[in-house]
Amino acid sequence: MFLVEDNNITMTKGDSGFFTVKLSNGDGSEYIVADGDKITFAVKKKKESFCNVVLEKRGEVIVFEKQDTEKIPSGEYVYDITLEKGTNERRTVAEGKFILRKAVHNFE
Repeated sequence: MFLVEDNNITMTKGDSGFFTVKLSNGDGSEYIVADGDKITFAVKKKKESFCNVVLEKRGEVIVFEKQDTEKIPSGEYVYDITLEKGTNERRTVAEGKFILRKAVHNFE
């Protein structure tokens, strides 16, 4: 299972999935990612923690392969998506819960 709903992501350990990061400007128009821009998706144990990253992906399309989550303990995490522009300006563009559920198949 892979579900993105209301900025929350729920998935089953070992499953695959993907989503595309869509960004907008302050006026609501689409932001076009420029050369030198970096988009980072990071899953952490707690929102306040910068060092407890359990999963990190980069790019406009965030792809989860089965091996990405097989070894992460099931539970509720938080994630954020940041945009770092080539000018070193950094913005958090999304955040939410990342819920990793146990699979019926044996990964634990």
